[in-house]
Amino acid sequence: MIRPLVWKIATLIAFVTAGSQAVLAQREVLYAQYLSNPLTINPAYAGSRESLTMSAIFRRKWFGLQGQGFNRITQSFGADGALSGGKVAIGFQALNDRMGLYSATGFYGSLAYRITLPSMAKLSFGASGGINVIPIYDPASSTGINKAMPSVGVGVYYEAERFWAGVSMPELVNRPITLGTGQNASIRYQRPLFINFGGRIAASEGVDFLPSILLTQQTGYPLGIDLNARVWIEEKLGLGVSYRANNSTLITTMNYFVALAEYELSKSIRVGYSLSSKQVENPFYIQKSVHEVLFRFTPSPTKFRYQ
Repeated sequence: MIRPLVWKIATLIAFVTAGSQAVLAQREVLYAQYLSNPLTINPAYAGSRESLTMSAIFRRKWFGLQGQGFNRITQSFGADGALSGGKVAIGFQALNDRMGLYSATGFYGSLAYRITLPSMAKLSFGASGGINVIPIYDPASSTGINKAMPSVGVGVYYEAERFWAGVSMPELVNRPITLGTGQNASIRYQRPLFINFGGRIAASEGVDFLPSILLTQQTGYPLGIDLNARVWIEEKLGLGVSYRANNSTLITTMNYFVALAEYELSKSIRVGYSLSSKQVENPFYIQKSVHEVLFRFTPSPTKFRYQ
């Protein structure tokens, strides 16, 4: 009798807070995937792989509560490619984020204009637009309602043979969510500013070392710092680790590690796996780990890409 009562209380708490969590976490899932797909944080990255590339990432956490309505399953899909001789590029992203009692979805398109600089370096200017469909709890009616909110972002991306850098703000919308009763919720989108840069160093024959840093500035949070290091061996196997400090989540800021591995099955197909030590907080338990599986398909690749 006690256990069902506990879960009923947990269900009520989760439903009441789902609205604010959905707003805060709607694109946080995508942002966390930038190491595998930089397009998730910077629309100017569209077309950087030259060839049409499609990526699917499947995320899972909260394994310990199967069947209780608290399983977290997330699917994201992205595709981008260059047009008009590489000067113009387009991209598309879709997100289906299921967290316990609610499901949030999003669809985003990106457009980038790319300029060729000396030594074949590229400078890209990008913009994105889309829609976030978010469930919001309405206290007046004690029900959940879906709200469709616009999404607009901008970015700049520079890439040379051994160095890359980007500045972006993928979410510019800044207005409170309006409930069905006409009340204004005291919650807004996360609007992070990302500064990302890194390089490629030939460690030895067939081995490339890729260090990078991501800085995240967001109102009301301390500066987020990601320190990343990856190694690619013979352009077949990639291994990496990331330490993320002051990473903003739907509850607080926290520090955690991410380990990832990628493997080129062929020039067109890549698979990957990442494990995060991110600690998930809940009123009734504390559990670690987030698991992600990557599948990438490039029908007609022109050259090897490290990300």
